[in-house]
Amino acid sequence: MCEKKYIVRLTDAEQKVCAEVIRKLRGTGQKVRRAYILLKADADGLAWTDTQIAVLPGRDSNLRPTG
Repeated sequence: MCEKKYIVRLTDAEQKVCAEVIRKLRGTGQKVRRAYILLKADADGLAWTDTQIAVLPGRDSNLRPTG
């Protein structure tokens, strides 16, 4: 398994802020992309590997609100 370069641990409040930025697409595209990456990298959350994150940012259908 790929060793993580940085360990990311978000508080509940930080997770909510990132989720809100993504859900509302608030801010620049770069801000939304970074919020998405932080949520995926969170060690207490999804804990994706660096390789998984590098392949998928911006291509996940969850970035676009439905309806």
